[in-house]
Amino acid sequence: MDHLVVLVFATVAALRLTTEWGLRYGALVPYATPSFIAFGLCATSAGWLADRWSRERIMVILFIGIGASALLANLANYPVQLSLRLTLVGVFGNMGVASVGLLSDFLIDTSGWCSAFFIPGVVSMVIGELYLRFVRMDRGAAAADLAAATTSQQKAAPPGRETGGCGFSGLSI
Repeated sequence: MDHLVVLVFATVAALRLTTEWGLRYGALVPYATPSFIAFGLCATSAGWLADRWSRERIMVILFIGIGASALLANLANYPVQLSLRLTLVGVFGNMGVASVGLLSDFLIDTSGWCSAFFIPGVVSMVIGELYLRFVRMDRGAAAADLAAATTSQQKAAPPGRETGGCGFSGLSI
């Protein structure tokens, strides 16, 4: 989703914004640059934060952040406003690279250029919510498995006869 939404601008600019905003494609390209810079600069810090805080939470932030940013880009009325909103997309975040042109072109032709941001934005937020629910379910199942394993281990060992790490119990020299 991150690459898809980051690259929607190129298709939207080429197919619609040049006529709607009366600018050449080359004049529109610099407005996407902050998005790519933010994307690159934040990749390492996002990975670092995921390693030290929570991979699952970073993924939820990615999906919901990209979705919200795409919805904001959908509402842009002029190039600088779109540039600032695309920078948010870059901050929050590969298959999308291969499909972005086709998908964006389809959405532009059927629903206008705003839909090329709106539809992926909504989809990204839905995926983020589903991912969050999946992570919560997975943690609940893991906690139940751990509790069951602990209970079965306590029942298996006779009282007062704990075994050591090597399986030797009550051995004295």
